[in-house]
Amino acid sequence: METIWQDVFYAARGMRRSPLFAVTAIFTLALGIGGATAMFSIIRAVLLKPLEYRDPGQLVIVSGGATPVRFEEMKPAVRSLTQLGAYTFQQDLTLTSRAQPEVVHAVQISGDFLRILGVPPLLGRSFSSAEDTPGAPPVAMLSAELWKRAFDSDPQIAGKTANISATSYSIVGVLPPRFQFPSAGIDVWIPRPAEWSMMAPQSRPLSPFLTLFGRMRPGVTVQQGNAEMALIHRQYAAAHPAMLDAKPKKPEELVTLEDNLVGSIRSILWILFGAVSLVLLIACANVASLLLARATGRSREIAVRAALGAGRGRLIRQLLAESILLSSAGGIAGILLGAWSLRIIPLLPAFNLPRAGSVHIDWAVLAFAAALSIGTGVLFGLAPSISGSRTDLIRVLRGSGEAASQRAPERVRWLDGRRLLVIGQIALSVILLIGAGLLMESVAHLRQIDLGFNPEKLFTASVSLPLSRYDTNQKKVRFYQELVQRLNALPAVRSATTAMFIPMTGFVGSPVQDAGKPPLPLNQRPIVMLLDVMPDYFKTLSVPMRRGRDFSVHDKDGAPRVAIIDEPLAHRLWPSYPAGVDPVGQRVLIGSKTDPVEIVGVAAHAHQNVENSIWSETIYIPFTQTPMATAKLAIRTGGDPLLLTRMVREQVRAMDRDQPISDVHTMDDLVEEEVGQRRLLVGLLGSFAGIALLLALVGIYGVISYSVTQRVRELGIRWALGARQFDILRLVMGQGLALTLAGVAAGIAGALLLTRVMTDVLFGVTATDPATFAGTGALFSVVALAASYIPARRATRIDPMTALRG
Repeated sequence: METIWQDVFYAARGMRRSPLFAVTAIFTLALGIGGATAMFSIIRAVLLKPLEYRDPGQLVIVSGGATPVRFEEMKPAVRSLTQLGAYTFQQDLTLTSRAQPEVVHAVQISGDFLRILGVPPLLGRSFSSAEDTPGAPPVAMLSAELWKRAFDSDPQIAGKTANISATSYSIVGVLPPRFQFPSAGIDVWIPRPAEWSMMAPQSRPLSPFLTLFGRMRPGVTVQQGNAEMALIHRQYAAAHPAMLDAKPKKPEELVTLEDNLVGSIRSILWILFGAVSLVLLIACANVASLLLARATGRSREIAVRAALGAGRGRLIRQLLAESILLSSAGGIAGILLGAWSLRIIPLLPAFNLPRAGSVHIDWAVLAFAAALSIGTGVLFGLAPSISGSRTDLIRVLRGSGEAASQRAPERVRWLDGRRLLVIGQIALSVILLIGAGLLMESVAHLRQIDLGFNPEKLFTASVSLPLSRYDTNQKKVRFYQELVQRLNALPAVRSATTAMFIPMTGFVGSPVQDAGKPPLPLNQRPIVMLLDVMPDYFKTLSVPMRRGRDFSVHDKDGAPRVAIIDEPLAHRLWPSYPAGVDPVGQRVLIGSKTDPVEIVGVAAHAHQNVENSIWSETIYIPFTQTPMATAKLAIRTGGDPLLLTRMVREQVRAMDRDQPISDVHTMDDLVEEEVGQRRLLVGLLGSFAGIALLLALVGIYGVISYSVTQRVRELGIRWALGARQFDILRLVMGQGLALTLAGVAAGIAGALLLTRVMTDVLFGVTATDPATFAGTGALFSVVALAASYIPARRATRIDPMTALRG
C-alpha cells in the first residue's frame, strides 16, 4: 500500500507539472465516460431492470386484436395461462371535479388486471368481479399522479365520487406512482372493456378492438404457449368463419410484456450505446497516443530510475498509476457530464422512452462508471506503460530520448503504436460517420414523402364529449356543427372542420367490397382505413378532389348513406380507373352493414402517417351520419396556428362550460413527431460522430506534428540537398494520407458489418448504401488532409542550418 500511494502521489505531481496534458486527457476521457454512463443509465432503466410486477417474466401480451366474442371463448380455452385479461385503446374523458375541467386519459380494462400483474393498489382496493359485469355501477381507479394533482392526495379518496364525462364514478382505489400499464400517461382505469364507449354497441361483437394479456403458468415456455395459440386459432376460425379476427393469417403469438413494451426502442438504444462505446474507444486511443508521446519524452527520466534500481514491473506500475489517476479524474468529470445529459435528453423533441421515469443515476450506475474508469485507465495505459518501461539504458543515457528514437528503422517507426492508434481512431470515426449518414438519408427520404395534404398553418386539437350528456346522434352533430360555424366566423380562420381522426392522430379499419359483386364473408374483403369527416375536411387539409363532390349539410343522419374514396381504393375496386368505370355513382358495402353506400367523390390519397399504415386505401364517410363523441379539430389559419388556442378554448367553453380541449398541436408538429425519433437518433449519433471526428483529427495532427519534430534533422538535410517546398509538403502530408486511407479502409470494412443492425431504423436507404460509404470516406480523407497540412506547412519553414547544427 505504501508503494501504491507513492505511485499515486508521484503521478499527481506529474499531472501538476503538465497541466495542459492532464486537462486535455481528462476532458477527452470525460466525453467518452460521460456518454457511456448516461446511455447505461437509460439502458439499465429501460431494458435491464425487471418490470415492477410480480414475476414479470411470466406476463405476456397476445399479438393482434380480439373481438369480445373471441375473448370470452379464449378465457376457458387457454391452458398455458393462469389468467387472461383484456384492455381497449386509450380514450380521452373529461374530469369536472375541479374548478377547471381537465382532459384525462382513460383505458377500459379487465377488473382483475392488478391480480394478473401482481401489483397491489397504493390506496383502496382493486375492482371486484361484480364490478366487471354488464350493468354494474360505474367505478374507477386513479393514477397516483392524478390523485395528487386533482384530489390533493386525499387519503380518504377511496369510496368518494368523481365526475368523469358527466358520469359519477365511485373511486375504489389509487395505483402506485409511475404505474404505466398498459401504456404511459394513463390517468383513469375503468372495468368492462367489452363495453368500450368509443365504439357503437352494435359494432362491438364483430370488431377486434381488444388487446389480450395474461400470466403464463409456471414451467410453461412461450414456445409451448404459441403452439397452443395456433391450435385455438384454428378452432376459432372453424367455428366463426366470417369473424374479422378469424381471417386466415399468422396465428396470434404470445409476446413477453417486456418485449412488447421496449421492443420498438431496444435496437435504437443499443445502437446509441454502441456509438458511445466507439467514442470511448477513440478517446482511449487518443489518450494512449498522448501517453506514448509523453513516455518518449520521459525516456531519460525512466532510464535514470531504472539505473538506480527500479525494476521493470515497478516502472510499469508507476506509469499505470498515472493513467488510472487520469481515468479516475475523467470518470468523475464524466459522471457529472452524464448526470447533466440525463437532465437534458428528456427535454429533446421526440424523446419518448418507455419507463422514462426510472432513468436516473443510482449506485449501480456509479459502480458501472467506476469500473469503466478503472478499465479505461488500464486499457489506454498498459501499452504506453510497457513501451515506456522498455528502455535501452546505455543509448538513452548517452544521448537524448528523441535521438535514440530517431535511430529506429523507418519501417518500425511507421508501424509504431501511435500510428496504429490513429488508424484505429479513424476507422471507428468512419463507422460512426457512416451510421449518421445513413440515418440522415433516411430522414431526408421521409421528408420528401408527398403527404397528400398541406400541413402548414394547421391548428389541431381534440374534443371529447361526455356520452351521458350527448347521448344521441343529433346532440353530437349539433355540437360539432355549431362549433365549426363559430370557428369559421373567427377572423384568423380560413377553414375549419372536424373528423374522427385527422392525419398523424390514428385511424381505424373496415372491410369494404364493391356492392355490384357477389358479397364475400367479412374476413375475405379488403380492409381499408375508415375515416368519419365533416364537410370541408378536404378543403381544410388541402386534399385535392379528383372527381365528384365533397360532403354537404344534406348528408345527415337519415339521408341516403354516401362515401368518398381515395384513388388507391378506386384502383383496387376498379383496376381500369381512371379509364373505364367511373367510381362516382357506384356503390360499396362497408363493414357488416348490408345496405350499400353510394360513392359521391374520389379524393387524392392522403397519408394518415408519414410511413403510411398496413392499409394503403381510404374510404371517407360523413361524420354527420355516424357521429362520434370524440373528434379532432383541424383549422386552417393565416398565421401562427397556436395563437388560436385561447380563442378555440373560449368558443368550446361558450357552448359547454364543462368541456375542455386537449392535444393542442400544429400539424407541422404532428408530422415532425413521426420523423422525430429518427431525427433525435440522427442528432445524438451525429454528435457522437462529430466528437469522434474531432478526436481522430487531433490524433492525426498530433502524429504528424510529432513526426515532424522527430525528423527535423532529416528534413534539414533534404532542404540542404535542394528539396523544394512542394517536396516537403508531399512527404509530410503523404504520411497523413497513408494513415487516413488505412483507417478509412478499415472503417468501411467495419461499417459493412456493423451498420446491418440499423436496418430496422432506416427508411429508403440500405444499410450498405454505396454512395454513403464512398462519400463518407472521401469527405474524411479531405478533412484529414487539412489536419495534416498544418504540421506539414510548419515543416516547410525549418531552417536547414539550425536543423543540421542541432
